[in-house]
Amino acid sequence: MEHRYAVVVAGGSGTRLWPLSRQSLPKQMQALMSDKTLIRETVDRLRGVLPMSHVFISTTTNYCDPIHALLPDVPPENVICEPTARGTAAAFALFATVIKDKDPDAVIFSLASDHAIAEVEKFQVSVRQSFDFVESHPRHVAMVGVRPTRPDTGLGYIRARHVLQRDPLVLRAEKFVEKPTRDVAKKYARSGDHYWNAACYCFAAEVLLEAYEDADPALVEAARAFAKSGDPADYERAPDKTHEIEIIDSTTYPLALVPADFSWSDIGNWPALYLLKRQLAGEDQVRTDSSQHVDVGSSRIMVTNADGRLVATAGLDDIAIVTTDDVVFVLDMKQVERDPSLMQRLLDELAAHGQDGYL
Repeated sequence: MEHRYAVVVAGGSGTRLWPLSRQSLPKQMQALMSDKTLIRETVDRLRGVLPMSHVFISTTTNYCDPIHALLPDVPPENVICEPTARGTAAAFALFATVIKDKDPDAVIFSLASDHAIAEVEKFQVSVRQSFDFVESHPRHVAMVGVRPTRPDTGLGYIRARHVLQRDPLVLRAEKFVEKPTRDVAKKYARSGDHYWNAACYCFAAEVLLEAYEDADPALVEAARAFAKSGDPADYERAPDKTHEIEIIDSTTYPLALVPADFSWSDIGNWPALYLLKRQLAGEDQVRTDSSQHVDVGSSRIMVTNADGRLVATAGLDDIAIVTTDDVVFVLDMKQVERDPSLMQRLLDELAAHGQDGYL
């Protein structure tokens, strides 16, 4: 236990859940599934696995103060703040550097701050299995994989077929595919050898940094320089790499997959949030406030009207309607599944029309 650490990665702005999730208040700092914020739920899932003194948060400077307020039980020095976002690989290089400086033998389990996991005990089993495997195979990087329950074009997939360890089962990870087409996602969901990438990784801090140095020395150089100096200019020299694990040479640093036995959602877009809420509610229509929604003849719709205004709908299918104090947003959820870039293109269009204040 003394060399085990967890890092909750909380630097993203959750743009695919706009306009509910904004740069000023991203989804991980909101209570989307219960009366707790998503980041609070994430940290609480680690209780019983690690002491709070071994739980760290990785975020950007603009979110540091809100996170301190939301997580008063996490030691303030355990909140690692990037001065500016330089991609997830740079963030991993920074927190691995900081923790390795504290404990050269550190083994880290990293996880996203904005996912929904109901079966906490099963999740904790996967965490412990990941730690156990990496401690007995220190040159490996382990990932938690979830068996697909449906084709989803908004998620990343990992192919894993060959057994590395039988009890508990660990497989060799062979290939990453980010956000496949609908037809490809259908094949993956049926294949039996593809898993959703749950963005949970386990590795020895020393090994991750060594693998990053092999892939791009500038990543680790920037992280070490900033950790030592605190000068944002040092960190800004880090190359912007968007995938934290795919850059690793798996022939030198083998990638392992720990199959998970818990239900999981990354709440990555509006269709994912709708499916999760529909499952929990057991209803075809998902609403924030049923007294403020009147409908005739619609199916598979979601109404999120936190501003309290009445929303009336008629004859709709697969539609999300989101109202805030300053925006009314209507989305065809099927189109998002066909075109995962749809939301980003919308945000780019808002920026191009000088509407940055709404982002």
